[in-house]
Amino acid sequence: MVSLDLLRILACFSIIVLHASAQFWYTLPITELDWQIADAYNAVSRFGVPVFAMISGALFLAPEKEIGLKKLYTHNILRLVIIYLVWTCLYAAFDCRNVPAYQLDKQAILMEIYGGKYHLWYVPMTVGFYILLPVLRSWVEKAEKKNLQYFLVLFLIFQVGKETTMALRHTYEVEFFWKLADIYMVCGYLGYFVLGHYLLRFGLERKWRKLVYAGGIAGVFANILLGALLSLRAGTPSAAIYDSFGFFTFLISAALFLFFTEKVEHIRFSPRARRLIREISLSTLGIYLMHLGLLEYLFPFGIHSMSFTPILCIPLFSLFCFAVCFVLSALLRRIPLIGKFLC
Repeated sequence: MVSLDLLRILACFSIIVLHASAQFWYTLPITELDWQIADAYNAVSRFGVPVFAMISGALFLAPEKEIGLKKLYTHNILRLVIIYLVWTCLYAAFDCRNVPAYQLDKQAILMEIYGGKYHLWYVPMTVGFYILLPVLRSWVEKAEKKNLQYFLVLFLIFQVGKETTMALRHTYEVEFFWKLADIYMVCGYLGYFVLGHYLLRFGLERKWRKLVYAGGIAGVFANILLGALLSLRAGTPSAAIYDSFGFFTFLISAALFLFFTEKVEHIRFSPRARRLIREISLSTLGIYLMHLGLLEYLFPFGIHSMSFTPILCIPLFSLFCFAVCFVLSALLRRIPLIGKFLC
């Protein structure tokens, strides 16, 4: 689906915007205009990973898609495991590039390779989705619409509701309540994974679509305003309200998914445009894997999200990094035999 390819591209770009805007987010005073601009970009770009999870759910839980257990492990899972190990090693080498050999701590290096760069967590999470696929596919294939709705309501309450209330008022009593009511099986990105399948398969009634669209638009402003207000209240940067499971980020993610699958899907693109969109979409994994390295490599040269006025610099710098990583990813994917294990 061209719509899902375009949505994947947008989600990937939003993650670069997120990491670019965060370069000075922890160090600038929260009362400065530059920090507030960076925080606004941070607040509106958090939909990337939820949308990635929704796209994966929409594709891999589709009843018409046949995935055998052998192929699942020898192709999908093995490939991601190798990609993860390759990139954790590359980032470990990159982080140690200026450290003399005699100062290298072998145990620390091994732990960095095992744990990976902080953005690589998405790869093992996706492996977890794949491991659960046989069970999830069997469930969604036989589940009635109301059963999926029940699961999603639980996700909305016990994951999105918990994270949102904890962000607004993180007291001992609130935390104690949610610990009592914790239901791990409906928490985490699995909720978004199932949500993507549900929205693509069943969609929403007209009145609910309007509410979700309105909520998504309102969510952009709510994330910006509440993010800034809660940071000022805490006296330190706080991203809790607009994290992946914040209520407003949930609405933004759902609204974008609906818009692309129900509106953009009906746009007729030329064959050339479709090929370009598909090419960029296939490169998004590589873009995601390498963009953080590019951000860190450019930083010592004074090339970053605050090189000039941040309201322009953050999106333009992000677009530049996206383009560079796209070219590199497209080239890496075409290396014979090993390209598919690089990105």
